[in-house]
Amino acid sequence: MSNGTTRVRLLVATVLCAAAPALSLTATPVNASATGAAADSTCASTRTLCLWDGTNYTGERFTAQAADPTIGTCVSLAAHGWGNGRAESARNTANQPARLYTSTNCTGSYYQIMPAGSYGSISYNSNSVYVY
Repeated sequence: MSNGTTRVRLLVATVLCAAAPALSLTATPVNASATGAAADSTCASTRTLCLWDGTNYTGERFTAQAADPTIGTCVSLAAHGWGNGRAESARNTANQPARLYTSTNCTGSYYQIMPAGSYGSISYNSNSVYVY
């Protein structure tokens, strides 16, 4: 890419009941001077949850999007190296909330990232996320 970032794209299939929706995931380093406004420009895709491993949208970025937004899908953050509360800031461009879970299978208590929400600081031991 011309902006000097490194992008890794994975396609993961997750089985939910009889459906197997695909999920698009990306990890991209972000300039350390990014702000809330920059979060909007670096997470401009629709129906996407962007997580950063630094507060205020800094550090490496992880994005997740369900292939079928009517069903959504659970992503194990731990399986992608993003467990143990690595996500420290977030932006949700989807029309439905995304939920961070302490479990690796999207069960139990959760921290909700509201639609069109930007969260500059998250202190939650997330190990999975449910996205739409």
